[in-house]
This record gives sequence, C-alpha cells and structure tokens, in this order.
Amino acid sequence: MKKDRVVTGTFIAIVYVAVFLLAMYVHPIFFDVFIFAITLGGVYEMCRAVSNVMSAPIFLIDLIQVVVGFAAFWFAQYFFKTNASGMTAYFIVLAGTVIATLIITACSKTYVKGNAVSTIFVMLYPSAILMFSVAINYFMTAEIGISVMSALPQRNAGIALMFLVPAFTDVFAYQIGSAIKGKKLCPSISPNKTISGAIGGLLGGIVGAGVVLLLTYFAVTYNVNIFGLGMLTDGWTSTIINFLALGLFGSVFDQAGDLVASFVKRRSGIKDFSNLLPGHGGVLDRVDGFMFCGVFFYMYFAVMLIL
Repeated sequence: MKKDRVVTGTFIAIVYVAVFLLAMYVHPIFFDVFIFAITLGGVYEMCRAVSNVMSAPIFLIDLIQVVVGFAAFWFAQYFFKTNASGMTAYFIVLAGTVIATLIITACSKTYVKGNAVSTIFVMLYPSAILMFSVAINYFMTAEIGISVMSALPQRNAGIALMFLVPAFTDVFAYQIGSAIKGKKLCPSISPNKTISGAIGGLLGGIVGAGVVLLLTYFAVTYNVNIFGLGMLTDGWTSTIINFLALGLFGSVFDQAGDLVASFVKRRSGIKDFSNLLPGHGGVLDRVDGFMFCGVFFYMYFAVMLIL
C-alpha cells in the first residue's frame, strides 16, 4: 500500500507539473482540459457516492451539464473576451439545466423528487465549484486575446497558488498534526484531523503563497519570465499583504473543502470516492480542497481587478 501511494503520488506530481508548465508557457487550454477531465471524473464519483444515501442522481443530465457548460464557457470566453463572459455563460447553462431537471423529474414516472435533488447537488458540487478554477485561467487582456502572452499577473499567480497553497497546507497539516497531536478538530466528521494540524495547515498555506511571492520578486527584480509572474499591485507592500492573505485564507478554504468532502464520504458510508488512484483514493479525494481554493482565489482576484 505504501509503495502504491508513493508511485501514484509521483505520477500525480508529474501530471501537476506538466499541466502547470504547459498552461504557463504554451497555452491556457491545457489547464482547461485538466479541469474538464477532473470534473468528469468527479461528477461520476459523486454520483456513485450520493446514490448510497439518497435517490440516485441522473448521471446523463449531470454529464450533459458538464459538457454543455464547459462548451458555453469556452465559446463566450473566446468570443466576448472579458473576464466574466465565460462564467456568465456557464451559469446560464447551469440554471437552464436545473430547470430542465425539475421538469423532467416532475413529468417522469421513473424519477422522483429525490432524483432531482441529488442531480442538482452534483451539478453544484463538484461541477460548478470547479468552474471557478477554469475562470481564473481567463484573467486576460482582452485587447491582445487569449494566450499566455495576454495573461494578467492575477491569472498566473492564481494558478500557481492553486497548485502550491493546497499542497503546502496538506503537508504542513499532516506533519505538524502528527508531531503535536492534541485536541481533535471535527471528530464527528474527520476523526484524524487535529487543531494543531489545522494551525499547521494555515502556516503551510502562507509558506506556499510565500514561495509564489519569492518567485515574483525574482521575476520583477531581474526582469525574467518566471511563470509569467508579476506584481499584483503598484507597490511591494500591498503585493506582500495580498499574497499573505491569499495564502492564509486559501488554506482555510482548502481545509474547509477537505472537511466537506469528509462529511459527504461519511454520510455516504465510504472511505474514498473511488480506487482510481491507488493509495490516494479517487479524483475528488485529490482535489477536494483544491477546488474550494479556486472559488476563493477567483473571488479575490475578481474583486481586485474591479477595484
């Protein structure tokens, strides 16, 4: 089991690095495809998990919502070229799919109200939540177009933070929690998590953001292209404060996402969402905190760009 975990962990790390580098230096579409694949796998796993405790979700509707939602996002983003156009199109599709689900279940002799509830739940978690990660990928300069050359500093920092903050949060939470132990954080949801581990995770999130900040400093100071990173504001003081806030609260969202996933698994009576990744569980077991970070980072940078 330990060997499987190491081998799978190495494979996951290689995939993450490859996706990150391709998205930063080649084209944003590589990150989109990565999130799209995660969403498909996550929707399948969530449908299976939810079926254990309530009426089964209508998988075909959830699958259609993912495909049409992503297609609408990409079409709107490439056609209108604004930071919000893709998300607007996606949520229009989501609203339409929710209405269609309610109509189908109301008129069907096969499905009941519970099928509609579970189907809509899967549309929201994980599908809609993961779309915020894709939206970060499109903080672009509209005049130039959609490419790595037109990416705003918030886009590049956001993607870097999405990979590093959850990773450092998890490592620090595990190491510090294992060393100090102490009082449990939420024993009814996740019996292995401790308060000391949660605090360690917050420290890890700040360290992860600090790594991105350090790379930004070198990129700006020496005028080199390091993942397209640049200052988030006009001054270093405010840039540092922003990175610290992103690391701290990004860690909070990462740990919250982990707890939500643990709650769903406990209610569903399962240990992992699937056995797709030996020693690591399923797709959702790997991105449960990652996708909640995406929501926070998108909201944070969207407000920053508006202001």
